[in-house]
Amino acid sequence: MKKIILLFLLTLIYSCETKSQTVIIPNKVEIKNLENKIVVKGTRVLIDKSANYSYYNELKRFQKDQNNFFQVIEYIGQDCDAIIEKTSNKIDELQNKGGNIRVKKKFKLGEYNAYFGIAPQGETEQIFLVFGDKSFAVMVAGIYPNKDLERKEIMDLVLSSYYNKGLKVNVEDNLYYSVELNNSEFKISSVSLNIGTYTIGGEKLTDYSNNFVISTIPNSKDFDIKAYSDKLIYKYQNNIYKEKSINIKILSGDEYKEGENRIIKTEMLGELNGKKQKIYQFIKSTPKGIYLFIGTDFTENFVHTNEFKKIAKNISIK
Repeated sequence: MKKIILLFLLTLIYSCETKSQTVIIPNKVEIKNLENKIVVKGTRVLIDKSANYSYYNELKRFQKDQNNFFQVIEYIGQDCDAIIEKTSNKIDELQNKGGNIRVKKKFKLGEYNAYFGIAPQGETEQIFLVFGDKSFAVMVAGIYPNKDLERKEIMDLVLSSYYNKGLKVNVEDNLYYSVELNNSEFKISSVSLNIGTYTIGGEKLTDYSNNFVISTIPNSKDFDIKAYSDKLIYKYQNNIYKEKSINIKILSGDEYKEGENRIIKTEMLGELNGKKQKIYQFIKSTPKGIYLFIGTDFTENFVHTNEFKKIAKNISIK
């Protein structure tokens, strides 16, 4: 969660201010008109209905057009207060280095602590909201044209966010794939957007947990599977947080076709802070969509890697 928020903010913060309306956020934003809200499926988050924004459940995205949209991410079991404090400190640090945003504000969103920001990016602006308590966190983030009317419309929607703790949801509604784990020690640990994280027994993920993640991407005729794979491998080695960067040695790689499907798989030996690991990356592009599997094995003899390979090739898009 912290990585996703801060990575977003790092792109958000370095911007040029433009003349525009003053944005004022009160110390408390009251949540009203619950009957006018829609549920973000698979989450406990509700947001006002809008005639101008269409909702796309697979991405948890409210979209007006390709340059005007926002997404909702729910994180269960996260201490939002700690995340807000670290996020706020990071924003202050970046501003001291010359970054600029239009507004940043800690406040109450209904009963929950919240942090809100807007940053100009030339002809567009980025917006973010983080709110929650010690048991969950929600992030709402988006982009829109740098115009007063557009800003007010998206601000009103983002700040209409409401969290209903009593709402019963199935987080696996967010997953658009099927995976066979009947004979596996690995169980689902968390779901964020359309990304499922699996650990042994479903334990909480740590830096050195044996784990794998699965995510899906809508299909595209011009999707370059090799470029996508290379970009992911580059990011392992060049994490913006230096302590998270992994020294990678590629052990094997293969790209091939199975009928209409395109597949690329890569096995890597990595080292994180002196701890050795094997990383198995499998990407499959199908007519229904694209899925990504990344397994990380920290065991001494990398005993989980063969299981990762079996699981990865048998995933199917719903």
